[in-house]
Amino acid sequence: MKIFITLNKYLLAGFWLVFVTLLLAPDLLPISAESSQWINWIGILLLVVHLLEFFIKRNILKVRGHSGVMNFVLVMLFGIIYWKPLLEE
Repeated sequence: MKIFITLNKYLLAGFWLVFVTLLLAPDLLPISAESSQWINWIGILLLVVHLLEFFIKRNILKVRGHSGVMNFVLVMLFGIIYWKPLLEE
């Protein structure tokens, strides 16, 4: 299971790298306009979902001592892959 979580964290980190690169400098990546648009929509959707996850789980994370800025950033990047193992401890 840890391999699955680690692999998904790397895949999400790669996705966020591509997403931010397309936002800041779209000419750096050789991606078609249609693919770029899909990546942008998926990135926006993930941001919204992860923000909702954070606000839904914020109180539980705070009780367990995971309420700092870094925890917010990690929830925004990885979502359930980050906070679910914290709640199982």
